Amino acid sequence: MVPQKLEVIDTTKSTVTLAWEKPPHDGGSRLTGYVIEASKAGTERWLKVVTVKPTIYEHTIISLNEGEQYLFRVRAQNQKGVSEPREIVTAVTVQDQKDKPSQPGEIEITSIFKDSITLEWERPESDGGKEILGYWVEYRQSGESTWKKCNKERIKDRQFTVGGLLEATEYEFRVFAENQTGLSRPRRTAMAVKTKLTYKPDKPVGPIVIESILKNSVVISWQPPEDDGGAMITNYIIEKREAKEGTEWQLVSSSISGTTCRIVNLTENAGYYFRVSAQNTYGISEALEVSSVVVMKPPFGQPGQPVASAVTKDSCVVSWKPPASDGGAKIRTYYLEKREKKQNKWISVTTDEIRETVYSVKDLIEGLEYEFRVKCENLGGESEWSEVSQPVIPKSDVPIQAPHFKEELRNLNVKFQANATFVCKVTGHPKPIVKWYRQGKEIMPDGEKIKIQEFKGGYYQLVITNVTDDDATVYQVRATNQGGSVSGTASLDVEEFLHRHSIGHFDIRPDNIIYFTRRSSVIKIVEFGQARQLKPGDSFRLQFTSPEYYAPEVHHHDLVSTATDMWSKEWNTVVSVARISCGGAIRSQKGVTVAKVKVAPIDIGPIAGQINHNVAEEGGHAKYVCRIENYDQSTQVTWYFGMRQLESNEKYEIKYEEGVATMYVKDVSKSDDGTYRCKVVNDYGEDSSYAELFVKGVREISEHYRCRTIRKVKRRVDTMRLLERPPEFTLPLYNRTAYIGENVRFGVTITVHPEPRVTWFKSGQKIKPGDDDKKYTFESDKATRESLSSYEHYASSEEKITAAEEKSLEERTVHKAFKSTLPATILTKPRSITVSEGETARFSCDVDGEPAPTITWLRAGQPIVSSRRFQVTRTQYKSTFEISLVQMSDEGSYTVVVENSEGRQEAHFTLTIQRAKVPEKTITSPPRIKSPEPPAASVD
Repeated sequence: MVPQKLEVIDTTKSTVTLAWEKPPHDGGSRLTGYVIEASKAGTERWLKVVTVKPTIYEHTIISLNEGEQYLFRVRAQNQKGVSEPREIVTAVTVQDQKDKPSQPGEIEITSIFKDSITLEWERPESDGGKEILGYWVEYRQSGESTWKKCNKERIKDRQFTVGGLLEATEYEFRVFAENQTGLSRPRRTAMAVKTKLTYKPDKPVGPIVIESILKNSVVISWQPPEDDGGAMITNYIIEKREAKEGTEWQLVSSSISGTTCRIVNLTENAGYYFRVSAQNTYGISEALEVSSVVVMKPPFGQPGQPVASAVTKDSCVVSWKPPASDGGAKIRTYYLEKREKKQNKWISVTTDEIRETVYSVKDLIEGLEYEFRVKCENLGGESEWSEVSQPVIPKSDVPIQAPHFKEELRNLNVKFQANATFVCKVTGHPKPIVKWYRQGKEIMPDGEKIKIQEFKGGYYQLVITNVTDDDATVYQVRATNQGGSVSGTASLDVEEFLHRHSIGHFDIRPDNIIYFTRRSSVIKIVEFGQARQLKPGDSFRLQFTSPEYYAPEVHHHDLVSTATDMWSKEWNTVVSVARISCGGAIRSQKGVTVAKVKVAPIDIGPIAGQINHNVAEEGGHAKYVCRIENYDQSTQVTWYFGMRQLESNEKYEIKYEEGVATMYVKDVSKSDDGTYRCKVVNDYGEDSSYAELFVKGVREISEHYRCRTIRKVKRRVDTMRLLERPPEFTLPLYNRTAYIGENVRFGVTITVHPEPRVTWFKSGQKIKPGDDDKKYTFESDKATRESLSSYEHYASSEEKITAAEEKSLEERTVHKAFKSTLPATILTKPRSITVSEGETARFSCDVDGEPAPTITWLRAGQPIVSSRRFQVTRTQYKSTFEISLVQMSDEGSYTVVVENSEGRQEAHFTLTIQRAKVPEKTITSPPRIKSPEPPAASVD
């Protein structure tokens, strides 16, 4: 079981790449790997280099001495032992290939079909000093000895589709690079690749789920087949059959590409069966059928019994609970009716649509007894009427005061399975009706998971117990009485997975992440050697392997947290070993299987577009339109005049549909002159846009623009709604040395919007103000340059102190409060980016230091100076580097260095170039001709 055809396929000044073929037999026991050994020429001492997997037939040996000669050999290994070696009989000199290019980079298999396989590969590390003219691709069946040429002509692209292959057959491939001097050594696929065996797919995975039922339609869903038959599922076939004897199956659609379908034109109250089949290019699967008859009668409940409160002599507020089930379609509107108790005639309270479960009823007659009832409507129709409310008698004239928040909701960040408590304080008279909402849907308390409470003094509380990731979203509270309504929103973030236990994982190597199958939605951390329990003040060591798998905080010995294991890699993909991601692909890199994780896109909140100002005369009308970006089904729009929330009525006509919010102000009067605001909220955030109404005789629009530097309407930003980011020190702690009895001063500079809470530690223990006023003095210098805080500490002996902030910070700023000189520091590091060929690449860097540091941009250790395509600009504390009309040769790593007399710091970043146009793949049947020299066919 000796390995076959051991050969050297590439050398550089520090590496040698070997390739071999598997033995003709396994010695009666399954192969477990290959043992690679090396010996310096002229010695008899063989050293084991590495043992690789039995599916690997190529390996690069690194860290060799340039110019020295080595011998190599490979042994096969099974459960019984190791074989005799296969040796390289001629000593190999470790050196770069002269003039010829080095072998192409790693080969990646990008697609596999029953008769074709597509390859991609990286460019050679060295072109031999001459332009790469193209590439040659060769293949052979596993077990054969002769290599066959795939392309008749040299190909320029680093991608090729090999066609005309046999179904369910293993193949090996190799690629040569060529320049004017000749051909490189070949790069081979690390293992054999098998074409697919194709057939019709399995039936879809059930059960068929009835997502929603309306009176004339139904929405069904299913899961894809477990086995697609070796070919992509092209479509699904949906059929229906009425639940009557003798009826036949009817085609609904044969062109459904997803796993959800709406079936329309059904008969109300009739029963139906549905079935789904999957189709690929080789046939149609068996059908998946619903388990029981589906009746076209939506399970639409009625609203809860109305309750009348906040009673005055001519009005009251009526509230109710939504139905327990909406029948699978969102409730579109409610209908509220009233009647005098001694009369039988029900009268509609309003002709306007009622979208909330609370309404202020006006124009009642004092002393009469009233009852109320309510029903709702969705796409499936109208519900039954609710129970009739308890009677109420309008009386006692009271002053009306619109609801107002004395204390607004605050954003929350809680640990997994902890409790989240939202609290607000609301005033108003009569007492407002307060309701809570999640994603636009009223929250109904169950006494266990959700609790809604009211306390004296106008305090209202929403408690969510045992929070999970599903609870992380935006919540809303709305208070209503006869004076109007007011609403507030806040977000809930939940610390998840490893982070919930304060664990950070600092070794994001590819082999720490594995996939179960290509259809799996789960990745698993399989090695926790660099995972650490994080305790404030603790110090620990981390072993470095490949630097690209570690966060910048580890490189720079900065403070680490549970955010350290979440950082950006190429293509702006966020890599986190602490979260479950889905999707992805497998990519071979020098014998290591690498998972390229595909992470869900970052949610972006709504953006309210610009609203045009309006000019109107008294008695006229004004129209405002706000176009919203990033809207979704949870998006809600609210209009304000000044601080007053507007409702749709005879004065204001308010509409919202598909990202367009419209408001009409009718019968304009002088009191309507002022600022109007459109507020947009959904699950991912909120935004507002403002516009002016100029009423003639009150304000002139021309005067407004002439004086806009004085009367400019500023965009008001609610700091409670700002996107939160981790804390940041702009000036870190530095070690201090002192004699016993001397004073020691420690200081840090921290961004301060909103103001952080700062804690000092000694040997992991908190130092609190007041513990020992003679020994420790705490000072804080706030409201200094650009709203920053400086914190100082005095001690009477040498100490090691760290600082931890508990509030998120918004602004990145700079402050120099402790001394006249500061070491050069990079505040904002340039980000690695990917751009297309011919576009402009731009990098920026914010710095600090006294005296002002010099900023140098480098590539390959050489300074970059401004030229036709390269432009470097700088101010005292900021520099930008711009490359226009980027070329493929611009791709690579860059460095920025900042330096002054107090210190030096550098940051590294990468520019990746994408070709402007990807050529179409060409499928070519490999001709049966010999390869050019040196990759001539060889036969044992």
